Amino acid sequence: MSKRGLLLIALLVAAAVTGWSAWEHRPRDRGGKADNGRSDYVLTDFEAVVLDKQGRESFTLKAPKLTRSPGDKTMTIQTPIFYIPVAPAAGQAPTREAGWEVRSNTGWVSADGDEVRLLGAVNAKTASAAQRRVTITTERMNIFPDANRATSPGTVTVEQPGSILRGQGMDARLDSKRVRFSSNVKARYVPSH
Repeated sequence: MSKRGLLLIALLVAAAVTGWSAWEHRPRDRGGKADNGRSDYVLTDFEAVVLDKQGRESFTLKAPKLTRSPGDKTMTIQTPIFYIPVAPAAGQAPTREAGWEVRSNTGWVSADGDEVRLLGAVNAKTASAAQRRVTITTERMNIFPDANRATSPGTVTVEQPGSILRGQGMDARLDSKRVRFSSNVKARYVPSH
């Protein structure tokens, strides 16, 4: 057999081995639907009430656009406004008036609706002016509506009548309006007029 014939056979064998290897190492179907970059559905200019496992309002969402991922069932939202109800007093039902209004540039909601991630110009304020007004601002915030909890890894500013607090790494209770910082806490007291 000539050198050209041996070279041709070697190339054919190499191509067959490469093809077999590529076939064996391809991504396997994990049983879920393929996410081809398309959304399950898209909502525009909407308001939706999301219920918890007991059928109570977990939060209400208003936004110009929401897209739902078919693969993991999460939702991505443009310029969302979340209304998160909390109980005005122990033993009472949660209400929007006693809760929080939270805005940001973008939002993400888990498939179960138990986690909300907000990014860019996050502004959370108590919904009712009748109570002691609290405003929290940061660039990133995670909210766990069923647990009445919010966290942020970055710098957070908390303003309320008479004081402004700033710190790093926030953990807040939305129902009691208690905020803890992990470091770099600075407080400024502002006299009320």
